[in-house]
Amino acid sequence: MLFSTLKFAIQLFSFICSLFFNIILIYLILTKSPKKMGTYKYLLVYFCCFSMLYSILDIIVGPVIHSHGSSFFMMMKLGILKNHPEVGFLLVSLLCGCFAVSITTISIQFVFRYFAMERKGRISYFRGKYLIIWFLVPLISGTIWILQDWVFLHPNAKMGEYINETVFINYGVNVTDITYCGTFFYPKNDQGVPSLDYFQFFGFLGFCVIMGTTFLIVVIFGIKSYKLVRELPKHGESEYTYKLQSQLFKALVVQAFIPITFLFIPIGLVFIAPLLHFDIEPASFLVTIFFSIYPAVDPLPILLIVAEYREGLSELIYKTIGKRSIQISSYTDPQITSIS
Repeated sequence: MLFSTLKFAIQLFSFICSLFFNIILIYLILTKSPKKMGTYKYLLVYFCCFSMLYSILDIIVGPVIHSHGSSFFMMMKLGILKNHPEVGFLLVSLLCGCFAVSITTISIQFVFRYFAMERKGRISYFRGKYLIIWFLVPLISGTIWILQDWVFLHPNAKMGEYINETVFINYGVNVTDITYCGTFFYPKNDQGVPSLDYFQFFGFLGFCVIMGTTFLIVVIFGIKSYKLVRELPKHGESEYTYKLQSQLFKALVVQAFIPITFLFIPIGLVFIAPLLHFDIEPASFLVTIFFSIYPAVDPLPILLIVAEYREGLSELIYKTIGKRSIQISSYTDPQITSIS
């Protein structure tokens, strides 16, 4: 089918780009980061690693995100796992968990940037043993999401019967040949009348808590950080510090815009539409593509906006194509102190 071919091509391209960009960014972070970045560079490396894991799982699972009637689901064709559907479901759940890890990590970066700019000593909570705790928070968020998948979104007979026709019509497979994470909000009761499944609804609320909390943190600390960046020159900060903080904040804003565009909004719509009886089934293809493209474009803001990484990338390009590397001059503050 045309859809399957196009989807695989996009997912493969995204996988290759994600590995390529993230590996380059990790190299540049470790070799080109200014001293003033402090422990922030470790957060960036951490984020890059999860982006690559996201891409690897995405190409293995080959997910299809679909909304149908009062249900939504992310499905995987079982293929060689036909006799081991639980393994397939685990892979789908892990991919969903990567989504939770990604949005949680973004929110933590906003907290870090705010603490770094406010200069009240709270950035010390991102050093030493505290940094390990911050690294664990996204993992905890992802684990909770995965556990909720197993409790609330596990395949069941009622939903399988409900989505069987649309799966076959749209993707040419029977529901017995796939596994999925999904929910069916309005199954028929004993009288044959569709009624809200409160168990599924409470599960839905659990996912909303994670998405809503991380989104709220991004908005609150984003606004706070923006105000502080504007005030830096008034507080006597050097030109270099101001430029670096501005670049990091701009990169973070763009980096937040990407998951909002590619994950929060489309996934949020897929979650909410079936509950509110909105039919967005024709848009399911776009949601699938957005979900797969995300890890490929996510490292680009940091790579292209932060001057040290952008210049380091230019050097790599010139060296790779065999041209003489151009030394790009940049302003350096003679009195460098860590921003973190």
